[in-house]
Amino acid sequence: MGRLCNFKLLLFAPIQLACLTTILISPAFAQLGAQHFQGSLIGIQYEQWFYGPESWKTAEAVPKLGRYTTDEPTVAKHYAEFQQLGFDWLLIDWSNMLWMKPDWEQHAGDVRRLQDKTAVLFQTALHLHQQGRYAPKLVFMIGLQNGPPVPNGIERFNGLVAWLKANYLDRPEYKDLWLYDGGKPLLTVLYWPPHPCAQLQEILATGKLHTEPFTVRWMATQLQDNHAEQCGMWSWMDGVIPQILTRHDGKPEEIVVTPSSFVFPGKGWTNPSAIARDHGVPYLESWKAAFEYRPKFIQVHQWNEFAGQENGHGFPADYWGQQPSGGKPAPPSEAYGDEYNVQLSDDIEPTELHACTYRGCGGWGYYYYNLTRAIISLYRGKTPDITVLALSGPSDPVDLSVRAIELHWAFLGKSPDSFAISVDGKPVVSSLTGYSYKLGLASLKPGTHHVQLTAAGVHTLFALDESRMTEQSRQPLPVTSDLTIEYGAKPPAK
Repeated sequence: MGRLCNFKLLLFAPIQLACLTTILISPAFAQLGAQHFQGSLIGIQYEQWFYGPESWKTAEAVPKLGRYTTDEPTVAKHYAEFQQLGFDWLLIDWSNMLWMKPDWEQHAGDVRRLQDKTAVLFQTALHLHQQGRYAPKLVFMIGLQNGPPVPNGIERFNGLVAWLKANYLDRPEYKDLWLYDGGKPLLTVLYWPPHPCAQLQEILATGKLHTEPFTVRWMATQLQDNHAEQCGMWSWMDGVIPQILTRHDGKPEEIVVTPSSFVFPGKGWTNPSAIARDHGVPYLESWKAAFEYRPKFIQVHQWNEFAGQENGHGFPADYWGQQPSGGKPAPPSEAYGDEYNVQLSDDIEPTELHACTYRGCGGWGYYYYNLTRAIISLYRGKTPDITVLALSGPSDPVDLSVRAIELHWAFLGKSPDSFAISVDGKPVVSSLTGYSYKLGLASLKPGTHHVQLTAAGVHTLFALDESRMTEQSRQPLPVTSDLTIEYGAKPPAK
């Protein structure tokens, strides 16, 4: 959702990768559609509005590609990475279009930038398709309500749908680029008032939405609170892990997987209830629900938002359109609903490890890329006997007064026989059978220390080195997860 509220959506699917890639780039798949695809269709939420330095002002990290603009070389590199990861489709985020200024109907300013950047996504996909190469199938996400209601919302929404049809759907060269479902391109519509199911029925009673050219799936967010899955709505992201499953005709249809999450409205990322990255443990826990339900669509949240609110300029208390006493709009607050900092964010595009940005220095490198590649390979049965492991511990420097820290971990795939922990290459404990351990620090000197968790009786084919992009190994590799802690050595980055 661009730079405003970024409440987006969806993607996921299991099948053998080799045949999946062939199906997805063929005209036959465009005609068959998702309903005939055997397995899950895995997609990822994507932002395309980057246009210059100002658009990176509040980014929580710096991509490996640098502070890029949305141009064809950058998009082509992203598409190549999506092919390696095994993504089937891409969510194009237009969810804030009805709220943008100047009004979208003027096709000026940020609206024009977004339209031009979206054209790059289609042109890049078209050029690849014409060469018989992979490109992800494309899905638009537009919004009807994402906070306060929009005046003349239905009329303006219908105008936007008609514009998409005239400028994209009716262009014959684009006919094989869409993700089809039920014979029509899939369209997701964000609708997120306090009570989505009941309020959608009320708004539909006031006027007709002209979405006939598309197969529509409604989407909300924070389903743990509003239970919009009960009326078939998908989610952009929920405030819990694992995320909430949505069914269609009684069958699992959609779920989100995410490395982190927050509850909103409220303080968002800065609320104590927010779930931080935690070195990938929440991400693995999130994927467990997808492995259990095997829905038609899995939505990875998310590739590249890289934007948030400036300090002191979070979402106001009257976000839902509820005026505070006195009738005056509420001032900005400390409610942050987009990216915040490295730990409190959810992008997975590879980043620089040490670059400095708006609220600190650092990044996650290739770590989440590598985790995702290993997980999807396991999910689709391409490497069915591997184990994917993540170890978590303190992300901030540990004060010298702290005598012990809590470590915990999670895994996907084959169950290990036991676990062992070492610090700076020296064994500490072995034959652990639980998923947590209290590590004593009494013997450690101030400075940087490296903790490693090793799983016994299992193997992987994907190294999770944050400094480089993983490739599938020809030989089994040990299953390890490494964590660096700063013990009384450095203050947190400012």
